[in-house]
Amino acid sequence: MDHQKKWNKIILVDDDVVTNHVHKKLINHLGFQGEVITLPDGGHAMSYINSKLEQPEAKKRGDKELVLLDLHMPKTNGWSFLQQFKQFDKKTKNKFRIVMVSSSIHPDDIEPIKEISEIAEYIIKPISVDHMKKLIYG
Repeated sequence: MDHQKKWNKIILVDDDVVTNHVHKKLINHLGFQGEVITLPDGGHAMSYINSKLEQPEAKKRGDKELVLLDLHMPKTNGWSFLQQFKQFDKKTKNKFRIVMVSSSIHPDDIEPIKEISEIAEYIIKPISVDHMKKLIYG
């Protein structure tokens, strides 16, 4: 199976530098050959997505990116990012698979996420090796 066909890039959006580092090391350890981008908050993630949409290669079919989005961050948190992300058209949203990642087990954080179709999954940090492998390779 050609793993590069599933995700061209994996974007780690977390204000915790250590979490980003650990997740990036894990992704590389699992053999992911694509680019791994780390961003400190939802604002940077939204800027990244907007810049991608302005590039000519954004028109290519099949380009998909996995976004591991932290829920609680200073500046632009996961909720604020999602409010902006929801405004994109379906074609744009389909280029990204958003997975919410948080250390929170509080129902006030988890329950509303179930109602947001743009979120594929909610994962409690830290992400296990097996779960990361499933995210990357299916």
